[in-house]
Amino acid sequence: MGLKGFTLSDVHAVTTKDPRRAPSWLHAHQLPVPRPGTRPIRGLPTTPPWITLVDLGSVASAAEVRSALDQALFLGIVSLPQMRWALATFGRERHRGTTVMRKLLAERDPGYAPPESEGEALFYALIEGSNLPLGVRQFPVWDGKRWRRLDYAWPDPGVGTEFDGWTTHGTCEAFQEDRARDRRLQIRGWRVLHYTAEDVRCRPREVLAEIGEAVSVKKCAGGPF
Repeated sequence: MGLKGFTLSDVHAVTTKDPRRAPSWLHAHQLPVPRPGTRPIRGLPTTPPWITLVDLGSVASAAEVRSALDQALFLGIVSLPQMRWALATFGRERHRGTTVMRKLLAERDPGYAPPESEGEALFYALIEGSNLPLGVRQFPVWDGKRWRRLDYAWPDPGVGTEFDGWTTHGTCEAFQEDRARDRRLQIRGWRVLHYTAEDVRCRPREVLAEIGEAVSVKKCAGGPF
């Protein structure tokens, strides 16, 4: 499973064979028996992602495991029920990876919506760590043509926020589509505020002040439905 933030220099493998025969760039860990669920992928014995994520905490920081878990959840590689089952089934006492994953799962309720990127995670942390009213992550809304998803929204009074990362919004097509979507949502009473990574990192108080002012205004007539 390829995860953001990890390179070939970070590759770890578990094996029942003598790890001294492994290449120098591979961090090999010897086990007495194969990990449950191991199966060949292109000829290489591979552990399933839910076990990999539990084991990851033994060799990576809690922040890196958090990012990897959220990415796997966002991509649909794993689910929270699946991760809780894996932890209960394969977790081990006094195992650092088990401890890290147990804490991360305790922080995520069944309705948890993972961020799409590290930047979006910082955006969520800024909003949810403030005095703003609690909103909804990844809120679905109908724009008159199709269902859309606002990164963070307050359905009443109809305020949505978007974190504009360059990866997903940095093309002419994406820019044009975003503007067309915003117009259709405005017709239906939504106000959509756009923010960038620079806004979140360099002007967090201004971001929160603007959002606070927006959510304090009563919903316009003919607002979202």
